[in-house]
Amino acid sequence: MVKLLNALLVLAVLAAAAFLYGLEHRTRGAEKAIAGIKRDLAEEAEATKLLKAEWTSLIRPDRLQKLAETGGKLKPAAVDQYVSLNQLLNRLPDAPVRAPQAASDDPIGAILKDMEEQ
Repeated sequence: MVKLLNALLVLAVLAAAAFLYGLEHRTRGAEKAIAGIKRDLAEEAEATKLLKAEWTSLIRPDRLQKLAETGGKLKPAAVDQYVSLNQLLNRLPDAPVRAPQAASDDPIGAILKDMEEQ
């Protein structure tokens, strides 16, 4: 009886050791995954800082003023360019400018071909 009890206790200790080894292995894997995620987050934060700095550089008023002055044909918007929604709806065509041809397998290709011919 004592030998059987000792054998069962040895088996229980071996099972507990195997369970703890598996648990330690999973824990180390989770720690590696967490470290990878933290590294990715730090990289993304650095990229965000870089993009914010670039954006700040791009929207400097003196730079925008130079771009506006050298914009070429750009002009300030005139009052008559603004329309109300009702006026805009009246300007829309009733039907599409070009309807696709039903005989073609490629309707977009047919439209492009028609546009090239004209």
